[in-house]
Amino acid sequence: MGHNDTLFAKCVCPAYEANVSHQFSFRGADDISYIVSALLAARSARRLGIQDFILQIMLNDPRYTWGVNDLAKAGALLELVRESEGNGFTIYLQTRAGLDYLAHDIDKAKRQLAAVTALMDDIEPANTLSPEIIHVVSYSEGNYLATPEIIDDSIKITRYALDSYRHLKKNGKTFNIEQDSDVLNRRRYLVDGARRVISAIEQCIADPYSPEGLFAAFRMGFLPVPQLKYAREEYPEAVRWHTKLKRGGVDVYEAGKIISPKERMDLIKGEKAG
Repeated sequence: MGHNDTLFAKCVCPAYEANVSHQFSFRGADDISYIVSALLAARSARRLGIQDFILQIMLNDPRYTWGVNDLAKAGALLELVRESEGNGFTIYLQTRAGLDYLAHDIDKAKRQLAAVTALMDDIEPANTLSPEIIHVVSYSEGNYLATPEIIDDSIKITRYALDSYRHLKKNGKTFNIEQDSDVLNRRRYLVDGARRVISAIEQCIADPYSPEGLFAAFRMGFLPVPQLKYAREEYPEAVRWHTKLKRGGVDVYEAGKIISPKERMDLIKGEKAG
């Protein structure tokens, strides 16, 4: 999935940018799978000796997700991935707007670009150096490819929005997102769920951070992709789970209600044992 084959080539460069998570979201994955996919990529990269890991987080994915969920998801992902830092392995956060997010109305798209820039700054609101990298998505993405002039304008909008939002923060005119219970509760849920999935993968697969292990994790259904378009018959366990967007977040559902990560992992482990 995606164009990440170079991850498994012989490492000739100490840096790697992972564009993994949104590839799963594009195919209907839940928020926990979004996090787990990037965590698998980070641990695999470290194993290969990569020193600098650029973690790309695409916000607004899916387009109807809430900002609260975006912040919880990004915070949970950073928390877990940064546990792998140390001994020469460094994480750099790169943020961007969602590919499907920007409106066809150009004026609205410009406002959306400014708004998502402020959202990026709230992933780590106390860190003035975060995000280290901003991938600027041009406001014309909803209609047509960007020209040099549109790219320049998009960068100006992004820089102005970031500076203005930080000025408002400094003067106490913004909401303190670090104390928001909705963000904190959702983040804790996602962290716990991702840990359970990773633990189950490590229990069921002998070498989960190898190419064979990553393929096995996908084939066994640890990372649901119910909207996978091609080769569905080859991955029945990956497409068997149903996901739904509700209250701004995407979760796995069974019989009309959310199935907890523990319940789902128990089912997968039981099926493997059987």
